[in-house]
Amino acid sequence: MSRSGAMDRIDALLSTVSDPSFVSVVRGEPLGVAATPVLAFWITSRDVNYMTLTDVTTNTEFLIRAFFRMQTSADVRESLELDVWDAMVNIAQALRGDADLAGNVTDSNVGSSSTGYTEMNGVSYRTVDIPFTVEIAGEVTITP
Repeated sequence: MSRSGAMDRIDALLSTVSDPSFVSVVRGEPLGVAATPVLAFWITSRDVNYMTLTDVTTNTEFLIRAFFRMQTSADVRESLELDVWDAMVNIAQALRGDADLAGNVTDSNVGSSSTGYTEMNGVSYRTVDIPFTVEIAGEVTITP
């Protein structure tokens, strides 16, 4: 199992989402978005799931966020809602298709999607947030 391998696999799986057609997948929370739609993912927390006398199993939570640039045209805004819904479904489907991230984690879970709005550099974006939890059994060895 490998943390870097898990990150690579998340990146690869998100890159397979073709509807909507994302222009890029970014590791880390972006400070700006040049073109949309774009996907980004970053770590939000890491917790101990359980411990034994010899090791620690952990859960690491990622936030996957899709950014869609807001438009003044009512027709474009209306079509954006279908893109938002497609993103929710297709991102979850891509991640669920490889629960152990090519053997880099023990298991993973896609959480409930939510939507919102954010502003960066004076530009408004419609967002889709999807929490994604990965479990690594025995990630840390306890040596007495």
